Amino acid sequence: MTTEAEELHRIISASVRDMLDAFRIQAAAGPVTDKALEEIVFRAEHGALQSLAPYPRAHPAGDLSRGVVGAA
Repeated sequence: MTTEAEELHRIISASVRDMLDAFRIQAAAGPVTDKALEEIVFRAEHGALQSLAPYPRAHPAGDLSRGVVGAA
């Protein structure tokens, strides 16, 4: 794996871990509403896209959000 690929993997993995942590915290207090889930996903997506900005090939516009929301 190239250095760039390793860095992208690290960035995306950290974003997913943060999103799951946020979900677990919300879920501990009770059911997670659709709005709360959308906010969690949005924050994770925004953070990942900001981190990926130096890698223009790594984040085609909108692909990340479609993949994350589609998986939910």
